[in-house]
Amino acid sequence: MIKIISFDMDGTLVTSNYVEKVWLEGVPTLYAERHKIDLEDAKKLVYDEFMSVGTRDLRWYDLSHWIDRFDLNIAKIDLLERYRDEVEFYPETEEVLALLAKDFELVVASNGATEFVEFELGSHRHLFREILSVTSKFGKVKDFPATFHDLCNYLNAAPEEVMHIGDHRYFDYEVPKEAGLFALYLDRDRMESGPDVVHDLREAAERVMK
Repeated sequence: MIKIISFDMDGTLVTSNYVEKVWLEGVPTLYAERHKIDLEDAKKLVYDEFMSVGTRDLRWYDLSHWIDRFDLNIAKIDLLERYRDEVEFYPETEEVLALLAKDFELVVASNGATEFVEFELGSHRHLFREILSVTSKFGKVKDFPATFHDLCNYLNAAPEEVMHIGDHRYFDYEVPKEAGLFALYLDRDRMESGPDVVHDLREAAERVMK
């Protein structure tokens, strides 16, 4: 019996606009200013550095690492605050969270660092039992079944008591399923269909509450 609904964050509850602004605009702009080079050159250099690390490396998600790596003249909180107005929830997010919170415990389980997750949720944090960055909390990304085992142990729940919902087919669907959780793949681009595929959070809520 499902007792806990676990959500990914970016691309699931909120659009990716905020994180893209911080990483793909903010960091290169600061690099160009700090090192006095053209912005397009800075973007290429920064993006190449990001890709050389990759999404399976914890450094990918660590803003402090990149501020130090690029010798940027800014505090982490100031960079996060700079793009506060870019945080954008999907239209159905608040409605669905309020509905599901009546019958289930809700958690966030994101690869994104804690400061990003908490910053993006803002005043909606009260709806969640736990707000977890798995990279910060467990030192793992979501490409390992062990990460979801750690999540279940932390929540004191059996895998079959947890449903995970997210927009990354591998991180948020295939891996949690392998770990024994229920999972739904959130395909907002409507490229796939199937019993475990939903196209928005309203569809996800309907599947969960059947």
